[in-house]
Amino acid sequence: MLKSILVFALFLTVALSVKINIDRTVHKVIEHETWIEEKNDLFRDVKVGSLLGWNKAKRPEDFEIYNMPGDSNALPTNFDARQNWPNCSTIATIQNQARCGSCWAFGAVESISDRFCTMKNETVQLSFQDLVTCDGNDDGCQGGDAYSAYSYVQKKGLVTAACSPYTIPTCPPAQQPCLNFVNTPKCVEKCQSNYTGSFQDDLHFVDKTYSVSSLTSMQTELVNNGPFEACFNVYEDFLGYKSGVYQHTTGKFLGGHCIKIMGYGELNGTPYWLAANSWTTYWGDQGTFMILRGKNECGIESDVVAGVPK
Repeated sequence: MLKSILVFALFLTVALSVKINIDRTVHKVIEHETWIEEKNDLFRDVKVGSLLGWNKAKRPEDFEIYNMPGDSNALPTNFDARQNWPNCSTIATIQNQARCGSCWAFGAVESISDRFCTMKNETVQLSFQDLVTCDGNDDGCQGGDAYSAYSYVQKKGLVTAACSPYTIPTCPPAQQPCLNFVNTPKCVEKCQSNYTGSFQDDLHFVDKTYSVSSLTSMQTELVNNGPFEACFNVYEDFLGYKSGVYQHTTGKFLGGHCIKIMGYGELNGTPYWLAANSWTTYWGDQGTFMILRGKNECGIESDVVAGVPK
């Protein structure tokens, strides 16, 4: 009897030791000065550009730079578009770009959809599929650019997600962001069979597209009109973001990524932008993250694109 107990105890000790070692291998919590990272060995050998999808392009000469006049002293210290426009459900929705380098399209479609609500009081979720597959100036699941994405919506328009839903296969939530991209599906300018409206009648456009370049203008733009798209450089440590105000600390450069900025504020004296990512609610802080504001952290304040719905 005693021998059996000792054998079981030894087995339990070994089992617990193995579990602990596995947990330490997969998840290692690191407390940086202003944020918390949870390392995951799943992303240890990520190659440059394999996760993201922003093909950074030079701003077109005819793309307007619009800096809204504003007094930084008159702006609120903290602002969250989800709270400012609680009736606009799209603002708080965290999307899933799945196995596709379509961040460039998600940042655009999300922010444009939001502005149909904040500026026109129209609740609509526009189609990611339409932009990813039909924008011939970008490379679909192999990447794209925020400027050309907005320009496409201005010229060609987008149907709703109800007409053309997103069909890209995804990976399990625990593996977000997905590692392997699929080929871009064929563009189909036709609504799914169970949709009652026509493709042409379902199109939504933006009337004006522009870039925002100054810090005060970005905050004023957000407070007055709602979320916008921003793109930045991603390093290895960002993949493990869990909470706090992100600042690049360690790891190699992986590529570019576009997101939706929906707020700003200060956390323990550190100014931040509040952003919605498109890697499901499993990633980060339930799909959102904060990144240092006012220092152009990872270029987050260099490529900002917004628009006015038509």
